[in-house]
Amino acid sequence: MGKIDKVLIAGGGPVGVVTGLYLARNGIPVQLFDMAPKPPEDHRAATLQPSTLDLFEELGLTDTILEQGFKSRYFQWRDRVANEIVAEFDYGRLSDISRHPYVIQLEQHKTVYIALEAAKAYPDLFKIERPVEVVAVRQGADHVECDVRNADGETVTHRGSYLIGCDGGRSITRKTTGASFEGFTWPERFNIVSTPVDLGKIHGFRMRNYCSHPDRWVSLMQVPGEDGKGLWRCVFPAKEHESDEEVMSDDWINARFLECMNAGPYPIVHRNMYNVHQRVAGNFRNGRIVLAGDSAHVNNPIGGMGMNSGFQDGITLARKLIEIDHGADADPLLERYDRQRRLTAIEYVQAQSIANKRLLEEKDPAVRAERMADLRKTVSDPNKHLEYVKRASLISMWEKSEEIA
Repeated sequence: MGKIDKVLIAGGGPVGVVTGLYLARNGIPVQLFDMAPKPPEDHRAATLQPSTLDLFEELGLTDTILEQGFKSRYFQWRDRVANEIVAEFDYGRLSDISRHPYVIQLEQHKTVYIALEAAKAYPDLFKIERPVEVVAVRQGADHVECDVRNADGETVTHRGSYLIGCDGGRSITRKTTGASFEGFTWPERFNIVSTPVDLGKIHGFRMRNYCSHPDRWVSLMQVPGEDGKGLWRCVFPAKEHESDEEVMSDDWINARFLECMNAGPYPIVHRNMYNVHQRVAGNFRNGRIVLAGDSAHVNNPIGGMGMNSGFQDGITLARKLIEIDHGADADPLLERYDRQRRLTAIEYVQAQSIANKRLLEEKDPAVRAERMADLRKTVSDPNKHLEYVKRASLISMWEKSEEIA
C-alpha cells in the first residue's frame, strides 16, 4: 500500500481526465467529479502541441490522437492591411528534439473521450461521477473532503488524501484556498464560428493562420469536425459597442468573412461567443489542495497554449504525487510544483498569448511595420526560427519548468 489513499479531482475536462489517467496507470486511485453529463462538444480548445504529443506517448494516447486528428506542420502570420503572408513557421524544425514535429488539430472533447477510453483499463482505480457539482471543499492535517451534490440535490461527502482542482476559471477549489486570481479581461468578446467550406483550398490558408488587422483581425484553423471531413474554425473579435445579438447573427458573421477574405456568405454550423481573460492564481498549492489547468491560469486562445500548458501542469503534478505515494516528503515536492508551473504560466502562456493578440490588433502603423519586420527576420534566421517554434510548441516551457528546483 502506498501513502496515498485516493486523489479527488474536481473537473472531468481534458486536464482532469489526463491527470487522473496518469495517476491510475501508476496505481493511485482517483475519483473525478464533473458538472456536465458528458464532455461538452462546443467550441473549445482544438490544438495539441508537439510537447503534448510527446508527453501523451507515456499514456498510450498519441497513436489514437494521430489517427483522429489533422496534422499541421506549418502556421502562418498574415497582414491583412498589406494583403500578404508575412511569415510561415515550420514545426518540422523540431525534428531533432521532438518525436512529433507538428501540431495535431483535434477538438477537445475527442481528446477527452480518447483519455476516458484508455482509463477503462483501470476500472478499480479510475472513477468519474457526472453530472455532479463540488459545492464545498475542506482539508485537515491528513486528508481532504469534498461535498458533492448530484442532480437530485443530494449531497455526499467524499474523502481523499489530496484534491486537484481542474474545475475551470470559476473554480470552487481555487476560491476555497483563498488564492487570488489576478489579471484582466479583454474588452472584446471573441466569436468563434465554423463553416464546412474549405477556406484553405479557396484562399490558400494553412491549417493554422493568424491574420492581423488594426480593426478586424481573424484567427483561422481547420479541425476534423464530427464527420472527419473538416470544419474551418474562425475567431472574430467583437467590438464593445456591438450587441451580443448582432455579433451572433449571420449578417455580422458573413460581414467578417467579406472583410477578411472578400468572399462569402458561407454556411455557419457553429457559433459561440465568450469573454476572454488573462489571469493567474496567486498560488497553485494550499496544503493538500493543488490547482491545475484553467483553475490555475486562463488566457486568450491565440496560439493554442491554454489546454496544452494545463496538460503539463497535470502530468508534472501527477509525477510528484507518485513520488509522495512511494514515500517522498510531500511539502518540498508540492512547493516545487507551485514554483515550476506558476512561473512558467506567467513567463510563457501569459506573455506569449498576450503578445500574439497585441500583434494581431496593433493599430500604430509604425509599430505594426516594426513587428512584421521582426517576424520576417525571425522566420528567415534558422536559430531564431527554431527558438520561436520551441516557444510556440511549449517545448521551451516544459524545459524551463523541469529546470526549476
